[in-house]
Amino acid sequence: MTRDDLIQQYGSVRAAARAMGLAETTLRERLGRGESVQVTLSERKTVNNLAIRNGSVVIGSDAHYSPGLVTTAHKAFCNVIAEYAGDLKAVILNGDILDGGRISRHGRIGWQKTHSVKDELEAVQERMGEIEKAAKGMKLLRTTGNHCVRFDTKLAAMAPEYEGIPGFALADHLPAWKDSYRIDVNADTVIIHAVANGMHAAYNNVVKGSGFHVVTGHTHRLQAVQFRGFGKLRYGIETGMLADPEQDEFHYLTGRNANWQSGFAVLTWRDGELLYPEFCAVRDDGKAYFRGQRVA
Repeated sequence: MTRDDLIQQYGSVRAAARAMGLAETTLRERLGRGESVQVTLSERKTVNNLAIRNGSVVIGSDAHYSPGLVTTAHKAFCNVIAEYAGDLKAVILNGDILDGGRISRHGRIGWQKTHSVKDELEAVQERMGEIEKAAKGMKLLRTTGNHCVRFDTKLAAMAPEYEGIPGFALADHLPAWKDSYRIDVNADTVIIHAVANGMHAAYNNVVKGSGFHVVTGHTHRLQAVQFRGFGKLRYGIETGMLADPEQDEFHYLTGRNANWQSGFAVLTWRDGELLYPEFCAVRDDGKAYFRGQRVA
């Protein structure tokens, strides 16, 4: 693909680099040399569509599934899916199901405990298998987060000759799930792992969303921020984290506090209009509640 092809498909060189798992500088250098860049993730859809007019979806994100650990948020996620199965059209994991500490571009911090890719992948498969059992008959979708893409990127960088061989993409190990970078729920709601970052990410997302409700993970915050321009009221929604803030994968905080919240979101539409977002949150005492009832 040429530079024009990439911009036409992804909107910018930066977005193309992110989608392809490349550093932006690397992609620009290749394009500058006149090379035609091959998209190695051609089988992954950029966007999946749900077309929901009436019904609900449950959205969790940032599970960073860790070997031997089943978090309260994950238990609550499975319980809510089972309890409200009649209302739910789809289950969505909005990025970062895998942590990938050993295959990160960031160096290890001291003697920080990290898990092997094999152990992490088995934990991901086990936890997602539990979700699948609770979600029988529902659509299962996930977006690709910045941690998820570490799996494919490491292999693409170190063993590019193996491209296309089964098992060299994370999606190969999760056949029940449809993966994409973005999910369009309907004409007014998009789900994507990350757009803006920082303290005001949700607000910036909805302001820049050009009339869409924008649902993101990545920040580990659980909240909805509203914005009314000259059109309809829209929400920037952050879906918290299925992970536990105290688990080993977050050692990089090195004692600092983090404005995070374990939990997830449930979104409901009536006649194509999104109702006010609902959340299941894990309290500081480790108990999770949804709609006033304890669920884990």
